[in-house]
Amino acid sequence: MDDRTHGYDVSVGYTYGYCREMAPAWMDLAAGAGETSAAGGGRFLELGCGQGIGLCLLAAANPGRAFVGIDLMAEHVDHANGIAASAGLANVQFVQGDFVELARSWPEALGRFDHVALHGVYSWLTAPVRQALLQCIGQASAPGALVYIGYNAQPGWLATMPFRHIARLIHEEGAAPVAEVLDRSISLFEQLRGGGAATFQLLPGLGARLDSLRKRDIAQLAHEYLHEGWEPMWHSQVAREVAGVGLAFAGSATLPEALLPAFLPSALRDTILAQGDPLLRQDVQDFVINQFYRRDIYRRGEAPPTPTLTPTPTPTPGERAAQTRFLLLDAPAPGATLSVRTPFGELALQPPAYAGIVEALAERSLTLAELAVLPKAGGKDLAEVLQLVLMLLHAGTLGIEAPRTDHAPAQRLNAAIAREAVRGMPYDHLAAPAIGGAVPVDFADLMLIDAWLALGDLADETALSERLVLSLAGSGRTLQRGGSPLEGVQERREARSRARTFLERDLPKWRGLGALA
Repeated sequence: MDDRTHGYDVSVGYTYGYCREMAPAWMDLAAGAGETSAAGGGRFLELGCGQGIGLCLLAAANPGRAFVGIDLMAEHVDHANGIAASAGLANVQFVQGDFVELARSWPEALGRFDHVALHGVYSWLTAPVRQALLQCIGQASAPGALVYIGYNAQPGWLATMPFRHIARLIHEEGAAPVAEVLDRSISLFEQLRGGGAATFQLLPGLGARLDSLRKRDIAQLAHEYLHEGWEPMWHSQVAREVAGVGLAFAGSATLPEALLPAFLPSALRDTILAQGDPLLRQDVQDFVINQFYRRDIYRRGEAPPTPTLTPTPTPTPGERAAQTRFLLLDAPAPGATLSVRTPFGELALQPPAYAGIVEALAERSLTLAELAVLPKAGGKDLAEVLQLVLMLLHAGTLGIEAPRTDHAPAQRLNAAIAREAVRGMPYDHLAAPAIGGAVPVDFADLMLIDAWLALGDLADETALSERLVLSLAGSGRTLQRGGSPLEGVQERREARSRARTFLERDLPKWRGLGALA
């Protein structure tokens, strides 16, 4: 093991993603959906911030808060500082740091934080480094702070453990590039499956995971499978470890999980609720749904248990959740069944269930308490409205409204993101200060934004589509339809359609969210 990296593979940089569940308002709601009150305050720390684009999006969308990101890899910190500087973000700071060294003496200058987040870090560290990370959390979190921990969970990774084991052994053989290690590992398992290896029958999920690997980004796969530390964990393991630094479980940032076990078949629900110990109850529930990835919210200090852990049939909102304001982000087509993918299966919301809420929020933002008394809510009580709102948030139909703030930092960052996307950077979100977070976009959206900003008053449908075609040609990308790339007349026709949609639908939406001026 390299003592400088503690077994963490730094040969390739990480991806450029954003995790919506880390947004302060989302964390507050996840912790406050039951009777647990959420943390206030304005300082946010991300431990293991990767390329930093996610933290920049949060900083731009929440200019009244201070953000700090810490990462081991210098190239990550350099990228993060570069994009922050290009957008003139004054409320975010990035630090290259080693958890082991920081645990020995947490820098006084960094201070303490009201929200702490680590996504895709906890279960990828060796045990000594994870212990150091826990010490960092203990020193960095203020009393009452909320701590988000996203990690690979059991039992969902059981089928993939053989692949990870073999891939890691191949990686240890020599100094081959990670792309070569992964290609060899995948090819080996494809040969084993073709030859009828018995483990594929014993672990059916292994074949499905293998099929997905060729479609994934090499950097993502390398950071998933090739570190020395890799331990998918049960909730009880994590809860016991973090209890050592004063953290108590406050809820899941995967909001539909607040509806469990009520939404499970009665026999399974009753079996889960019959378990007296809350840790046992949660692990049994994760076994039932084959939990794959947990997004746990912990609170620094004592916190009452959430509805997920108490033997009650349905969750009820706490006072803070009842007063949270929600707004409409993406209205479903009239009369459409809305599919909501959750860790416990796909839920189909029929229009009679959600249409009243969507129609009411199309007019203005509202709180849970206000939604429950509107005629359009259809006579639902507060608990029923909460259930629907949690599912609509998870589906991306609704957002959590943030207090009115300065939109200029988000608009500067989004201009920089669009500019860099034209140059080939794989960014895929815009800062949206109206929700204190970010919204997803694709590369064509960003190219159209860059064109719109450059063209100004000349940005009509024709000019935007022509500029989009030129940007595509310069970047080597193509528009697609049905998974197939478009060329020539078809591409120009699709570019014109995208430009029309941008002007008529997307631009007004993004302006309403404060993402664009």
